[in-house]
Amino acid sequence: MTDAKTIEFRMRIELRSKRRMRCYSAIVSLCFCVLNSIVHVNVGAFVATVTPHFAISRRRLIASVPTILLSNAAASDEGIELIPPQGGTLKPIGYRSTTVTVGGQTVPVAVWYPLDEPSPSSTPPSTTSSTKPKPYNYKIGIGNLFKVFLGVALPIPNPQVNSGDATSILVNGTPASASSSLNGIVFAHGMLGSRFDMADLCANLAREGFVVSSADFAESISASFTPNDQTSRSAIIEAEKNVLRGLGVTEFGIFGHSAGGGSATMTEGTFGLGRCAIAGARLYEGRDPLYIVASQGDGVIPLERVKQAVPQGVTIASDPSDVTWSSKKRGALLLEGPVGGEEYAPNLISFLDEEANAALVKVLSPLLPLARFLKLPVLDFDVYVDRKDSAATAKAIRPSIVEFFLAQKRQK
Repeated sequence: MTDAKTIEFRMRIELRSKRRMRCYSAIVSLCFCVLNSIVHVNVGAFVATVTPHFAISRRRLIASVPTILLSNAAASDEGIELIPPQGGTLKPIGYRSTTVTVGGQTVPVAVWYPLDEPSPSSTPPSTTSSTKPKPYNYKIGIGNLFKVFLGVALPIPNPQVNSGDATSILVNGTPASASSSLNGIVFAHGMLGSRFDMADLCANLAREGFVVSSADFAESISASFTPNDQTSRSAIIEAEKNVLRGLGVTEFGIFGHSAGGGSATMTEGTFGLGRCAIAGARLYEGRDPLYIVASQGDGVIPLERVKQAVPQGVTIASDPSDVTWSSKKRGALLLEGPVGGEEYAPNLISFLDEEANAALVKVLSPLLPLARFLKLPVLDFDVYVDRKDSAATAKAIRPSIVEFFLAQKRQK
């Protein structure tokens, strides 16, 4: 290599190194800005530690992170308190948080179930919703996001989220006495989702008499366990079914969102109460009842791809009001326009709970400029931040999902 080429080569290497350091410094600096607003990290102390960025090594930069974080990590225990949407009086149901052991890992599982009917003489508790502890508690693993998308493991505290309607969701309430076999439904979240992504829909199904479970998977945003080769989705779902069997469940259904839609259509076994795939599906060739929901507005899983997963002969509707389940066992709702009075068709995130999305917006929206700069996949989160249409989407879409499972239950 000539001297000129050698110099040019070294200059390129140096330029790339500086670009990587700039990018990394931006990541860490912006990350701490976000943490400062969430868990009160001392950004000033951090900046003083690492300035100027280019005068220190990457190793030293990483080494400085834990010192700043550990002195402020206790603040993250305060949690992000979310106020559930006001929707009138809801029928109380039971909820419990449990775990299953899969691949040597402790996997958290949420379970919703019908309650014993209160006696006419019983009086409701005087504690109001505002003073009761929120029933759902989980963490948003900011560090897990960096690890998944950038391969950078940062020791970042995970903000705690406390959510749910404490008035209608009774933690460890007494389950309804089962006079006969019970019907159970499993929910499967998507990539970087959590077991609470569709907690409201799980609760609504419990109000209709179903026992519903939802577990974190290996790619959960909660980063609640360390994945290994044995913690597959199918293994966790089977463990969930065993939890439901222990509660008296003999008939199963399953529904999932995004990658969870793939789980709903691909998980082996019989789901006689039906399989519902939302915003993501694989071709299912079995005999179980099937309902596929997708939208033209989904920027992650194109509607055309979902159409390929709709079996031949399945009735396809484009309007939620056209979906009926009197005696039909299969159908698809493929949205090509807006619903619920919104301006745009639902995106990938629109199908999730409004409250779950509010937590993501609070924690992650300050990271969007950086994500766009680095051209990272944000899974339609940037679109949702501008539109916030999950409440309207749920009101338009979810009744057909509940009715789908009820119809299969009635036909048993």
